[in-house]
Amino acid sequence: MASPETPTAETFESEAPELLDAIARARKRVEGTAGLVDGTLDRFRERIDRLLRESEVDNWRQVRIFNRDVDALAADLGKAAKEKRLSPRLVAALDGSLRKARKRDFYGARKAWRRLDRIADMGAEVRRLQTEYREGYRAVEARIRQLRAQIERMSKIPKPPASPEDARTFNDLVDAFNAAATAAYLDFLSRSRADQAIPLLLEASQGTGIGVPAPPPGCDPEPLLRLLNNASPQGEVFRTRSFYGLLELPGYSDAKLTHVFGDARLIRGSLDAAWAWLKAIRDDERRSLQIQWSEDVTMLKRRTPSIVGFVERLGKLNDAAERGRELVAALLDGRFDAWQSAARLYATHGDAAVRKWRGILEKDIEAMGEEATKLAAVLKRFPDPGKVESGSA
Repeated sequence: MASPETPTAETFESEAPELLDAIARARKRVEGTAGLVDGTLDRFRERIDRLLRESEVDNWRQVRIFNRDVDALAADLGKAAKEKRLSPRLVAALDGSLRKARKRDFYGARKAWRRLDRIADMGAEVRRLQTEYREGYRAVEARIRQLRAQIERMSKIPKPPASPEDARTFNDLVDAFNAAATAAYLDFLSRSRADQAIPLLLEASQGTGIGVPAPPPGCDPEPLLRLLNNASPQGEVFRTRSFYGLLELPGYSDAKLTHVFGDARLIRGSLDAAWAWLKAIRDDERRSLQIQWSEDVTMLKRRTPSIVGFVERLGKLNDAAERGRELVAALLDGRFDAWQSAARLYATHGDAAVRKWRGILEKDIEAMGEEATKLAAVLKRFPDPGKVESGSA
């Protein structure tokens, strides 16, 4: 009985009786012949076959070693006969094959071994049918376990507080805000004057949750701030450089720095003191100002308004601020929490959560329960494979 990928009560119920009848007929043909169904005969035949093949190929094999192997096989055969694990007529046939092998009559030994092909095939047929029945029975059992596990899992799925469409829209809103905020931030770093950008970045890094890195230990941006606040006409070129423009200055020669910006030592000293912080900002430029839809709502209620306020101070490059204000409003009136919970449920449970929202999951659970009950009832009408293989059923 071929086990289908998803066994049904009808297929097993229709095929199992025929298979049990076939097993009964096959066992009846070998009834009373010990060692056939349990594979004892096949194991002895395999050992004799291997012994003959190795001896036929290796003509220089030592006779003493060969005889030792034959004696070991004969002893095991005698033990099986004494314990009545092998029928006397099967023992006689195998013993005859071993006697001819001891005389180096490999042709005669093989011929005697071959006389057992037909009866060995009968035993193999019983085992094949029993295996087919066992696999079909176990497949139904596995299907019942699978259905019950699905029922248990699906019964615990709560109804999402928002529709799948709202959850997708929520994810799109967060992604759109992140993209717009990142674009505005990168534009700010590349276009704004350093004397405006550095104080704003330093302020944003002071525990506001915006995501701009704070100066690491040992880093001091104050010399750079003082240099940027210097109102001398010679420092105007330095003050008008962008954030990225400041990062280029360490590669300049002292002569070029002095010629263009003034005192090279003063510029290098201020940049060196703040370099670890400037490099951290550059490395995190695309991770700052980001919010994750899965973040804790309490944390987002603190972070998001700060990010939106920071984006508003960057300038009107795009609609990042408007998108951010929409998220802040959703956070305050509870919609964000509902969308987030729904998005988590859909991400965790997939189509099952969607069916729960649509109100059809309960019907699916009921149908699976009915299928499991029906399969279990069918199995009760048939014997366990262990009983079939032992011959007690």
